[in-house]
Amino acid sequence: MEQQQIIFVAVIFAIVVVVMYLVTMMLMNGSSSRQLRERLSGASATDARDPRPPLKRNIKAVMQRVGLAAAEPFMPKKRETQSALRLQLGYAGLYNPSAMKVVTGCKVIFMGVGVALGYAVGSAIGMVMMGLSIGGLIGYLAPTIWLRRKIRENQKALQYGLPDALDLMVVCVEAGLTVDSAMQRVGTEMIVAHPAISRELGITNMETRVGLSRTEALRNLGVRTGSVPLQSLSAMLIQAERFGTSIAQALRVHADSMRVQRQHAAEELAAKASVKLSFPLVLFIFPATFIVLLGPTVINLMKSSLFSD
Repeated sequence: MEQQQIIFVAVIFAIVVVVMYLVTMMLMNGSSSRQLRERLSGASATDARDPRPPLKRNIKAVMQRVGLAAAEPFMPKKRETQSALRLQLGYAGLYNPSAMKVVTGCKVIFMGVGVALGYAVGSAIGMVMMGLSIGGLIGYLAPTIWLRRKIRENQKALQYGLPDALDLMVVCVEAGLTVDSAMQRVGTEMIVAHPAISRELGITNMETRVGLSRTEALRNLGVRTGSVPLQSLSAMLIQAERFGTSIAQALRVHADSMRVQRQHAAEELAAKASVKLSFPLVLFIFPATFIVLLGPTVINLMKSSLFSD
């Protein structure tokens, strides 16, 4: 009986590993090196000579279909809930129309997998109800945790890529391009180095091309991403256009201020490092040092005549 339970737990664990691998392959963007090679070789991102889609596209399509099928009965009916989830997906840089259904479907699928795995572990240790509860809760919260992590990563990528984008925009504006043309050029040039900022600038330029005013497009840029540096950039460009000041000079000053802010943030992290190191130092390093230094003395003291009968 114990051998059957071990086999069952191993099978469930293998299923969970396969599912997590497929989801990781779908969600992680590992095409930066491929885009760099295609750009250097002059090839297009979608080569028409090879009609077969790559393996990652097949995995993504399968996972999207499974997620959409699982999410259909559990989609939130209130518009407030849908708007909040869509806003979080926008903060994470996920603008696919089916992203909300995929995330909801992943919650259902992972909850089922977590319940199965929790049942297996609970049966093995004799606590079935606790295993079911903990497994289902972890499986249900896993997509939410991943989404929050994706939001942090996207915000950090936007913050790190914005100063370089501003420098390139200054060069483009001083060369005679308009703000819209400069944003389009910067978005095209930075697709490999900073794909997040390139995507947002491309969306903003597309909004202006379809008829939206530049002010509204820039305001949507700050609201859509939820990034404080991009919101300040949008406000600066709107004010510069309203009052007729030099765009190039405003961009240069804004880029310098952002570099100063990045330097201050790095200095703050460096100052916090000593405080963060104190906890592992006290909890792990000091006890090990005391054991190494005082251990032989304590052993010799215990063997001495003072503690002998």
